[in-house]
Amino acid sequence: MAFSLTSKQVELRGSWLVALVQQPDASWAFSKLNLNEHIGNKDGGFDATMGWWYHTALEWSCRLRGPFLYARLKTTVGEWSPETCINLDLFVKNRDGGLEFQKLSDSLLLHTACLTLEDNKILKGLVVGPDGKFRVSEINLDQHYGNIGGKFEPASGVYSLSGRDFRLEKNLDSIKLIGELQDYGGVHRPAEIDLSLCVVNRNGQLAFCKPDETPNREHWKTAIAEQIPVLGSAVAGLHYPQESDNEVSPHPFPPSILSLCHECRVADAYRANQNNFFYEIASRTNSATVTVGIALGAFIGRACGSPALGMVIGAGLSTTPGIFLEDRFVNAVEDPAARSQIREAMLGNYVFETLRDMVAADHASAAAELLGASLDPKIDEWMNGLAAWLEKQQLKLLVDFSVEGMVKKVFAKLKGESVEEWDTALAQLTTIQSRGTTLDLKPEDPPIIIVEEAATPAVEQPEEAVAASVAASVANEAVEAAKEPATNGEAPTTNGEATANAVNKTTTTPASSSARTSKTDLKGGSDKDKSSVRGTAPCSNKGWQSVIGISMWRRGWSRSKQQRVI
Repeated sequence: MAFSLTSKQVELRGSWLVALVQQPDASWAFSKLNLNEHIGNKDGGFDATMGWWYHTALEWSCRLRGPFLYARLKTTVGEWSPETCINLDLFVKNRDGGLEFQKLSDSLLLHTACLTLEDNKILKGLVVGPDGKFRVSEINLDQHYGNIGGKFEPASGVYSLSGRDFRLEKNLDSIKLIGELQDYGGVHRPAEIDLSLCVVNRNGQLAFCKPDETPNREHWKTAIAEQIPVLGSAVAGLHYPQESDNEVSPHPFPPSILSLCHECRVADAYRANQNNFFYEIASRTNSATVTVGIALGAFIGRACGSPALGMVIGAGLSTTPGIFLEDRFVNAVEDPAARSQIREAMLGNYVFETLRDMVAADHASAAAELLGASLDPKIDEWMNGLAAWLEKQQLKLLVDFSVEGMVKKVFAKLKGESVEEWDTALAQLTTIQSRGTTLDLKPEDPPIIIVEEAATPAVEQPEEAVAASVAASVANEAVEAAKEPATNGEAPTTNGEATANAVNKTTTTPASSSARTSKTDLKGGSDKDKSSVRGTAPCSNKGWQSVIGISMWRRGWSRSKQQRVI
C-alpha cells in the first residue's frame, strides 16, 4: 500500500510499472512490476482479481497520473469504454525495497471507511471493490449475532431485541460492537464483540463468515507500519496516536482540579507523541512538504475512519508539487482573506479530485453523506498541533483556514453541489495568472548607438579632366601589354604603336566606343587575336574563349592583376 510514498521517477513502460524504490537502509534501487499479471479487464473496467488488461487496452490511452493508472478498455461487446482509472496505491506496496502487488484484503480493518451502526443492527460503510472504487455496502448484524445469556454469540440471531445502547468502537486492531444485553434473569449486562473476527470485505461487499473460516485479519499496523520502510511506524502513529493514560498520584487538591491536571497531562503527552512523529517523518524525508502532506492525509483519514483513504490522500499530497509552496500569483493578492480562500480552494480541489476518482460514480452522493456524517470535528485541533510544530521550525506551509470546513466543502462537491467561494477564488487566481503571463515580458536589449561620419560631398570634375584621366590609364595598360612577348605567333607591338593606338582609342567618341563594345559582346569572343575593348592582354587559351555565348578569359599565373578601367 502507498508505494508512491517511498518511490520516485515512477513510469509506465507498456504494462510495466518501474520506479526507484527506497530500501530499508534509506538508499534507492530500481524496481519493476508487471501490472498485466495482476490487473484485468471486466467489461471495460479494471479488476484487481484478474489479469491481462493490457491486451484489451487502447495503447495510446495507457498513462499514469500520480498513483492512478488510466486507460480505455474494450467492453464485452467489442466497443471502447470511456477512460477509467484505478489507484495503484491501494494495491502496490514497497516490500523490502521492491515493488509488490497485493490482492484486495478481506480484513474489515483495512479497505473500509465510515463504518456506522444504524437502527442498532445495520452495519453500513464504504468498502473498496476489486476495481479500487469505494462503494456503499451494508449488512444486517441481527441475522448473524444473537444473545446467549447476556453475551453476543456469532452464528445466531436477533440480538437487538434483548439489548440496548448499542454502538461501535473502532480501534487500531478491532471494531467492537458494544451494548447491554439481558441475561436469563432479565438484567442488562455490558457486552461486546469484535466484528472484525467474522465480518469481512468480500469483493467489495460486507459479508459474514464463521469464526473458523475467518481469514488472516490484516489491520492498519501490519499494513502500514511494517510494509512501508523507513516511515511506516510514524505514519501509523499519526492515524492512531498512543495517548498517555498515566494515573495521577494522590494529591490534596479537589477531584475537579485533579481531573483537569490529568487531562492536561494526557494532552501534553499526546502532543509530544505527535511532534515526535512529525520530526521522524521530516528527518527521514528531509522535506517539510512531505511531512505536511502525510500528516494532512492521515488526519483526513483519521477523521473519516478510513486509514486507507487517508494514506492515499497523504501520499498524493506529499508527492504533488505546488500545493503547499508559496506561489507568486497567490502572494500577489493583497487581501489576506482572499489569499487564504485561494489556497483553501487549491488544496480542496486536489482532495476532491482524489476522492472522485476513488469512489464509484453511482455511489458518489451516498458516499459523501457517509463521509460527512462520520467526520470528526477534532481535525482542526490536530492541524493546529501541526501548525505549532511548523512554527517552531520557522516554517509556514499552512494558512489560517478550517480544515474541517474545507473537507465539508469537498463532500458537497462530491454530491454534485457547487462551491461558489472556491469558484470565485479560482477565477480570481486564473485572472491574476493570465495578467501575469501577459505582463511577464523580458527586458529588451539596450539600444546600440551608431555614430556615422558625415559624408563628404562629391566634387564634380570637368569632363576634360575625366577624359584625360581615362586616357592616361588606358595608355599605361597599353605600355604594360606591349612589354609582354606575343603568344599567338604575331610580332609584338612596339611602344610607339601601343601609345598611338591607346591615344586613338581614347579619342573615339563615346557613341562609337559603346557600339564597338556591344559588337564585341555579341560576337561571343570569336576574335581571338585582338585585344579586348578594356585594354587587356590577348587571351592565350583558345579553348576557353566561349562558354554558352559569354566571352571568357584567364590571365597567366605569373602575370600580376591589372587594373581595369571601365
